[in-house]
Amino acid sequence: MANNVYLVCWESHDYFGIGVQIQNLAGDVYSASETLIQLDTGYSGELLIPELIFESLQLDTWELPISLPTYGSTITGESFSFRQAPVKIIIPKINKEYYATAQTFNGCTRLLIGRAFLRHFKVILDWQGKQTCLMVPKT
Repeated sequence: MANNVYLVCWESHDYFGIGVQIQNLAGDVYSASETLIQLDTGYSGELLIPELIFESLQLDTWELPISLPTYGSTITGESFSFRQAPVKIIIPKINKEYYATAQTFNGCTRLLIGRAFLRHFKVILDWQGKQTCLMVPKT
């Protein structure tokens, strides 16, 4: 198996994360360079973004209908409904793009990659090396 994959890693001292770009369906990108986004295995969705990014990418243009509500809850038990829109997550280091659902909620300031997106990969959390690595198949 080692001959069929290679590692792509991101250094991080405070949290585990991978570098991505977020693109709306019109092709507008949130940041010209990759943004290191924290991995959160406690978040079941694909991508949680701050309300400010949702608005700056004009994701309300593609917002999924309220008839498909999704709810979340905080650690204290407070529940809220997500706003959702399709986006493209670009991982420049591996030259790959993935369609995903971005979620936000009123007052959201967090930027997280969750379990639903991580299922695409084998992820290595290197505590000693202070880095996050993806095992990428060679093509």
